Amino acid sequence: MKMVATSLHQNVLDCWKALLHAARNFDYYNLDAYSKETEQLIFEHDEAERLSPELGARLQQLFKSEAIQRTFSRRSEFWLLDSFPYYMTNLERFCDPNFEPTEEDSVMARIRTTGIVESLLEQKIVPEDPNEPDVIRFQVVDVGGQRNERKKWIHCFSDVKAILFIVNLAGYNQVLFEDSSVNRMAEELELFEKTTHNEIFASTPIFLFLNKKDLFESMVTEVDMSRTFSDYTGGKNLQAALEYIENQFRSRLPPGKTVEIQVVSARWKRDIRSEFEEVKKRLYDMNRKMLFEQAKKIKNQKKQVTRKQQRAASGQTGVCCGAGAVRTR
Repeated sequence: MKMVATSLHQNVLDCWKALLHAARNFDYYNLDAYSKETEQLIFEHDEAERLSPELGARLQQLFKSEAIQRTFSRRSEFWLLDSFPYYMTNLERFCDPNFEPTEEDSVMARIRTTGIVESLLEQKIVPEDPNEPDVIRFQVVDVGGQRNERKKWIHCFSDVKAILFIVNLAGYNQVLFEDSSVNRMAEELELFEKTTHNEIFASTPIFLFLNKKDLFESMVTEVDMSRTFSDYTGGKNLQAALEYIENQFRSRLPPGKTVEIQVVSARWKRDIRSEFEEVKKRLYDMNRKMLFEQAKKIKNQKKQVTRKQQRAASGQTGVCCGAGAVRTR
């Protein structure tokens, strides 16, 4: 939890630095002396240290200033974390010396994935056959999505059983962290097309999670998607906008390739749990025959080893068959 708390404070500082830079670029920089002093404290703050209640109060006051409010209203034109409004709403709590992050705080914290992070998940199942395993292990490989992280993906391409591609729905009205001239959704579509057209994944199932549906639902009623996609004609209609985005991703697939799409909000645990359970079930069904054969093979190997040990114990000789193990991804 300490890492989450530190990350939240870093997130707040990163957002404020982006806001102040944008205020200068938009020529809205008309801060009073007190606000300029607050700005100096922001840029001088040690990111390894938490924000003090005094600095938190200053940030709350600065956020109400005309310059920052006008800049914030144009947030689709520069990089800013989606969670910034949440941070400002909870800033006083964050700055409390005794602050302990809640589960929702953990979800709202932005911790960038750098390098390759591997996690092993276990799923218990009810065997329908004596040779069927009762536990399936999934190895999940999380790769960083930023441009400078993508060159590392090649190390994860072997023996992949599925790709889980996660997209920020609200990205249609946002720009990249690396390049404010590039729309996030346009970048996601290009990356999705490039990934799915890789011949290594010709027979690999693709699962697309369209995330942040809660943010998308409120944004799409305010910002017509035609601002980003000139051929969109559905207006500020949620269903029309969602169908358009789904079709945009499907149109980027290679011929004959399909994708399973789930619309979720990672902020809601029940939402993610339900959809991820469905993904695991689909993967098990797709690989059940292979798993059945591997489990049966291992069981036979163990039987042979047991017989050998029994013969050795009774003074008999025999052929040694080594026991093996299989890891399922």
